[in-house]
Amino acid sequence: MAEAAAGTDFTTVIGGDVVIKGDVAVERGMRVDGQIEGTVATKGKILVGKTGQLKADIRAGTLTIEGRVSGNVSAERVQIEASGQVFGDLNATKLVVSEGATFVGKVNVSPEAVKGFSKAETALPRPSAAKIAAA
Repeated sequence: MAEAAAGTDFTTVIGGDVVIKGDVAVERGMRVDGQIEGTVATKGKILVGKTGQLKADIRAGTLTIEGRVSGNVSAERVQIEASGQVFGDLNATKLVVSEGATFVGKVNVSPEAVKGFSKAETALPRPSAAKIAAA
C-alpha cells in the first residue's frame, strides 16, 4: 500500500541482501528492505519494507513500517501498516496504526512528543556532509 505512493521518493535504498551494522544518516529519504543494526536518522522519510528489519533507534521526519523495527522511534509522523511490527518506545506528533499491526512498547503521541528532536540529531556526520557538498 505505501509502496505505490512512495515509489520514487527515496534517494537511498537498502536492498534485501544488505546488512548494515552501525549508524546510518541520510539527508532525504530512505527505503529499507534489508537489515540495519545501530541508529538511523534523517529529516526525510523512511520506509521499512516488508522484508526490512531494523534493530535500531530511529529518528525521522516520516516513518512508514511494513517490516520489523526493534528499537525506539521518534518521528513527526509514524504509520504502522498491517504487516508492520514495532518493539520499542514511540514518540510522534501523528500516529496511524493499521488493523493487524503489532506494537509492543510505550507510546507518546502529542504536538510536543518530538519537540526535543533537533536537526543536529538527523544531520549527516561531518565527513559525509563534506563529501556530498563537494560532489
